Amino acid sequence: METPQRGIESATGVSAEEPGPAAPGIDPTNLTRDVEALLFAAGRPLDAETLAGAASYGGSVGTAAVLVALEQLEAAYPVGGHRGFELARVAGGWLFRTNGACEDALSRLFDVVEEARLSPAAMETLAIIAYLQPVSRPEIAEIRGVNSDSALHTLVDRDLVREMGRRDGPGAAILYGVTERFLVAFDLEGLGSLPPLEQFEVSEDQKAELRRRLGMVVSPG
Repeated sequence: METPQRGIESATGVSAEEPGPAAPGIDPTNLTRDVEALLFAAGRPLDAETLAGAASYGGSVGTAAVLVALEQLEAAYPVGGHRGFELARVAGGWLFRTNGACEDALSRLFDVVEEARLSPAAMETLAIIAYLQPVSRPEIAEIRGVNSDSALHTLVDRDLVREMGRRDGPGAAILYGVTERFLVAFDLEGLGSLPPLEQFEVSEDQKAELRRRLGMVVSPG
């Protein structure tokens, strides 16, 4: 499944009121070096604002300057390139990861235990949550037509789904949404990068409801 969680930032992770470039005296080469180190050490996606804050120890660094550094790093570590590492845009930020072409070599060095694949029920439940979040357990069961407690429990245990709060009203049902790990696992910049609903085998009524919940305006076909 490339996001709209709930408050995930734009693909660049930069707000509308973006700070200016690095302050005078900050060497762009050193900034690129620092951004590279921060991404390598973090092991998780970082947005431009977070990187700018961490790199501002020697003076104020703006997100514009960080974006320039990121462009240089993307050129040096392109996705699917010839380096062992690649810089990918996922989960509203940037992440260093190993090149997928190196999987065979890595599996020979490390004892890789493949995590059990998600069942069709879990994948279906995950898709519903990704497109409709925040969504409650009863709503998931209504869409699937069957109890989804086991599938939902599996997704929470795998850190692919998380609780986002409770719905107002009687019962105060728990609301669920996808996690940053979900976006990373499916190589998505955000929920807006999800495939169109037409690619899924659901009824027209279900598609209409999904579109309504997503705020999509679809003209009659």
